[in-house]
Amino acid sequence: MDITSVTVGLPVTDIEASCLWYGAVFERVEPDLEPDEGIAEYEIGGIWIQLFEDDEAEENAVVVRFGVDDVTAQHARIAALGIDVGPVECVDGAVDWFDVRDPDGNVLSLYSLADERGRGSGGRGSDAGRRI
Repeated sequence: MDITSVTVGLPVTDIEASCLWYGAVFERVEPDLEPDEGIAEYEIGGIWIQLFEDDEAEENAVVVRFGVDDVTAQHARIAALGIDVGPVECVDGAVDWFDVRDPDGNVLSLYSLADERGRGSGGRGSDAGRRI
């Protein structure tokens, strides 16, 4: 089997409100595709995130994890949008990460892997934002 692309579907209760939320988080003015009513898609890091309306979205939450260069900077940027973000957590020598829930309870988890010295992005000269 040759996989040519990956799409992750996220159930949402209000497509317009979710597009505003995801647009802010992904720094996008609008979705990349809106193939049908109640569906919006964003191409992010080589995969597609597909938002689709589902009245039971809050009961079917999903977790999607995104690797970023500087998780501490992304934590600050998303918090500055007025979005409630969890603390930056640290697994020494492996990864720094945090979770943020969309309005329907889906979890976006952002992480930075440790560098060759065993430090995550939050470990570059500071423990700011890290919970040990």
